[in-house]
Amino acid sequence: MTDTHNGKSSRRSWLASVLMGVGLLASYGTLAGQTLSFLLPTGLAKRKRRIFVGPVEAFPTDAVRPIRDLEGNEVLVKRTKDGFQAFSSTCPHLGCKVRWEADETRFFCPCHNGVFNADGVAISGPPADAGQSLYPAPLFVDDKNQVVYLEVDVPR
Repeated sequence: MTDTHNGKSSRRSWLASVLMGVGLLASYGTLAGQTLSFLLPTGLAKRKRRIFVGPVEAFPTDAVRPIRDLEGNEVLVKRTKDGFQAFSSTCPHLGCKVRWEADETRFFCPCHNGVFNADGVAISGPPADAGQSLYPAPLFVDDKNQVVYLEVDVPR
């Protein structure tokens, strides 16, 4: 026989119901998460890969050397005494090819006379008016082996 006058039984049954509900929610939530991870493709995030660009000594200091990524796009690799930088050779204004002008220490786009400083920031012409800069390309320098890698998205 249950003693319902002092309320202990009703408190116990209420607590048991709450704990059972929390347990069921946690179980169903875990099941839903596992189901979604099974059904959704695993490669939603872009995969990256490092491709060999060359030994460090192949890049003279204070010079720019063009290389190609996996899709054939030209990337301009610049080495200074402080390290390496890389930029897309495509002008962000209209997609023309940018070239390095060593005597002026700048990148130049001949389509509309767009000028970028040595750090890829537009300083005159339509790219400067639009606040655009050259797109950076991620480089990795392996100091131990003295080689340079370009980090690219893996094509699917």
